Amino acid sequence: MAVSAKLENLRFTLYAHADQTMMYESYYRNGAWDAGKITPFHNIELSPAASILNYGQGIFEGMKAYRSETGNIVMFRPRDNAKRFANSGRIMAMPPTPPEKFMQAVRDVVIKNEAFIPESNNGSHSLYLRPVCIATEPQLGVKAANEYLFYIYVSPVGPYYDGVGVIDLLVTDVHRAAPHGTGHAKAVCNYPVSMRPREEAVTKGYNGVLFLDARHDRFVEEAGAANFFALMNDDTLVTPELGSILPGITRDSIIRIARERYGMTVEERHLPIEEVCQKTKECFVCGTGAIITSVRSIHWKETTYDINKNDFQFAHKIYDELIGIQLQRKKDPFDWVEIIRAT
Repeated sequence: MAVSAKLENLRFTLYAHADQTMMYESYYRNGAWDAGKITPFHNIELSPAASILNYGQGIFEGMKAYRSETGNIVMFRPRDNAKRFANSGRIMAMPPTPPEKFMQAVRDVVIKNEAFIPESNNGSHSLYLRPVCIATEPQLGVKAANEYLFYIYVSPVGPYYDGVGVIDLLVTDVHRAAPHGTGHAKAVCNYPVSMRPREEAVTKGYNGVLFLDARHDRFVEEAGAANFFALMNDDTLVTPELGSILPGITRDSIIRIARERYGMTVEERHLPIEEVCQKTKECFVCGTGAIITSVRSIHWKETTYDINKNDFQFAHKIYDELIGIQLQRKKDPFDWVEIIRAT
């Protein structure tokens, strides 16, 4: 029996038997990357003085491999992850991982872990890939390291939000990223700041937090580890503009589907929190983990706003379109789906 047939009750967390999986690793030394290799999942040995531990010089990506409805093993826009990974490296003063090297490593890891890819369950279950690059050189000076490790590990996962269909968000007074900083890179240093606000929100009965911008403390940026969309009362779809937020691949896919498939007006702009609370008919968050998850309410300044005036209809519609493309259930007019192994 394939291992995937035994995977039940998956959540978005590291698989308990990760030591059964295979991973990829490649080292950057003396100004060049080595050939890299596939190896059994294992711990990594680091010096206490490694730059990643002292100065946080590290980046990562999030990707998924699916079993499509045609039986193929597929991925969604993996080349865009490769480009973003290289760009994050440049922002963090790290040697960019060549996209062709990244893609070959991704393909090799998926094929070696094919038995761990669960049945898709309409897109909620998949094999999650975590490409990572960290600075491994031991040093005390605040400067870019000269040695790095690029690795990829995997885990079967289920829904990001513990299987809930809709979420409730709390607007936090913590700011996740400053203008002209690293907010647009998928850098490890961007994520710890979101952990305490999320924990506090969960203790108050919310599923997560909504971050506002650091300059004005007014404009919506992101919802934890997900991009944010608002369908306005006039049916305009609005999402925060890029700059200090992550250029999400799912975000870009939704924009293109809405514009090119549905003929909608889509605006990327400053989005005041008061406009979200008072002039929207529907809101949702999106990302590789969250896919598309509807927001039921937003709590801001001691008031809870019910922002579901559309019975989540648009989110369901675009979710079905996006997942239909990802699972090869629908036509892929954008050439987004990459077949890793064909039936």
